[in-house]
Amino acid sequence: MLKIKATMLSHSGPTRNARDHFRTAVQPALRVLQGEIASCRLCDSMSPWRRFGRTAYGNPGTGYLLVGEAPGYVSWRKRQRFTGPAGLVIRRALRQIAHPLYRTLEDLFYMTDVVKCHPARPGSPRSNRSPKQAEVSACSGYLVREIDMLHPSVIVTFGKVAAEGVVHTLTLRASSELLPEVIAFPHPSPRNLRTILKLYPSMRAFEGALTLVFRRLIKRLGRRSTHA
Repeated sequence: MLKIKATMLSHSGPTRNARDHFRTAVQPALRVLQGEIASCRLCDSMSPWRRFGRTAYGNPGTGYLLVGEAPGYVSWRKRQRFTGPAGLVIRRALRQIAHPLYRTLEDLFYMTDVVKCHPARPGSPRSNRSPKQAEVSACSGYLVREIDMLHPSVIVTFGKVAAEGVVHTLTLRASSELLPEVIAFPHPSPRNLRTILKLYPSMRAFEGALTLVFRRLIKRLGRRSTHA
């Protein structure tokens, strides 16, 4: 786990005015943005432009953003983020906490990807590949807008492309706000095992580190509700 930036936003609990603003302004703006993402055709390399629908984004109200590199084929086919072999490692880590309010990633995070469409190798539509830099650049404006709308206090990333994309996006924002805390994890794919084992003694230890972070974030939400 790498904390790229630990300058925390102050979240002492949303006021009624803030909740009203979120419901009347932020949520409708997010729906508009999700519609724009759904109709984007900027990258010919992404044809037929497989991406998640509006039901796959999760909870925009916790102040926590979870960012992956791009949709994987299995997750896209299931219409749910982080449900391929790598994503299930993340889900299992949260499930270990057994919190009654935050049982799934969708409960705890608003979820997105640096690249919004599933990147497959040419001639192999069920395969996964790393996004190209041109594809990351084409999608960067969407991530900027997501962060500007959500004002997350914490961003959790998985994979080098996601971490670098988030850090680059934060430098593009015109806002003068304090930056969110960015917690960067390696991609949990079995193909990335060598990188993971450079940072953690085992996959079990890696999964345990995820659980510790999720537990801390849930505890922070409990403190916010106490002071709301």
